[in-house]
Amino acid sequence: MGVTAVHLRLNTVWSRRWLLLQWIRRDFLVRYRQSALGVGWALLQPALLLLFYGFVFVNVLHVRVPGANYAVFAYCGLAPWTFISNALLWGTNSLAASAGVIKQVYFPREIVPLAAGGVMVVDLCISTVVLLVLQLCVQGGLHLAVLGLIPLFAALVLVVEGVVVFFAVFGALVRDLRFVIPLLIQVGFVATPVMYPTSQGGHKWSAFYSLNPLTHVIGAVRQAVLYGHWPSGILLLASFGIGVGVLVAASLYCGSIEGRLPDLL
Repeated sequence: MGVTAVHLRLNTVWSRRWLLLQWIRRDFLVRYRQSALGVGWALLQPALLLLFYGFVFVNVLHVRVPGANYAVFAYCGLAPWTFISNALLWGTNSLAASAGVIKQVYFPREIVPLAAGGVMVVDLCISTVVLLVLQLCVQGGLHLAVLGLIPLFAALVLVVEGVVVFFAVFGALVRDLRFVIPLLIQVGFVATPVMYPTSQGGHKWSAFYSLNPLTHVIGAVRQAVLYGHWPSGILLLASFGIGVGVLVAASLYCGSIEGRLPDLL
């Protein structure tokens, strides 16, 4: 597609931004409406993961983090990882879950998975506040570099939203994807240093970790929160560039087959 097609597609989506915001609001209310804890699940889910996996990694696998509190160290990984995993789980099935509306009314279809990911952005903000409070309680202060989490997470959201749109549309074509995503998330959790440092595997695994983009994102979060180091400018520029590219490509892909989506759902 040419530049004109890209501009038209993005302009179509942007003109419906009010619908995106309303859809995020609706999904957020629906998600927690019949839950006893409500939005508290945004706090409880990473906390439970921290307690369970923290016990396993510290007491069974004997993971140690020199010079840092393990709870804060692990939560630096859990905050972005919980956002990513939930966005993929909810977003991949979002088009199928909204099939009734899609078959009756036209609107840019990527709004549905974008809204599903948008709800998880709210959870990410809550988890980030918890992370900073935890660091404040443990260390008695915060580094100014934690402000670097704002552009870092903004770039992460762009990338994840683009992947969610692609998976949602592709999942409408290939229904098996809804079974593959949970498996990928489980494998990714183990393969990504969410609960352990990259040094745990020794030098022989360093090349493997360096190929995982989430390793660099989580590492930047830890450097900012634990040690006061600002995220690398190169990492931020690369992340934003990839995020915009993935989001635009996913939107164009959605636009190319959106006429077939009502029949596929």
